[in-house]
Amino acid sequence: MPTPLPPAARAREELVANLMALPAIIGLVLAVLAFFNRGSGISGTPGAGLAILGMAALVLAAILVGRLSPGKLRTFVTVMILIGGLLTLICVWFLMQGWLMLTIALTLALWLIFILVAR
Repeated sequence: MPTPLPPAARAREELVANLMALPAIIGLVLAVLAFFNRGSGISGTPGAGLAILGMAALVLAAILVGRLSPGKLRTFVTVMILIGGLLTLICVWFLMQGWLMLTIALTLALWLIFILVAR
């Protein structure tokens, strides 16, 4: 059983996880706008729906990972953020949505910072 984290380390990890959720939230909003905007070229397509689901999963996972204590579940969620982010990035690349790709890249950059900060 892992030892509990000191409050300063716990707060630092939660802060980075919350920062990781911010570009994911912005990306979720952009994906929803692209899905419903008729001028986007991808409105109503299954790919745009997949981008919405991927971004929603990234938001939920980023918020969850900051609140979990170190262990197997947090490691699993952390790895799923990487896999989900990369797969969503590929999906958005095929949809040619540059701003959405940027938000995913920022989320993955903050994921790397979380890995470096986390114990």
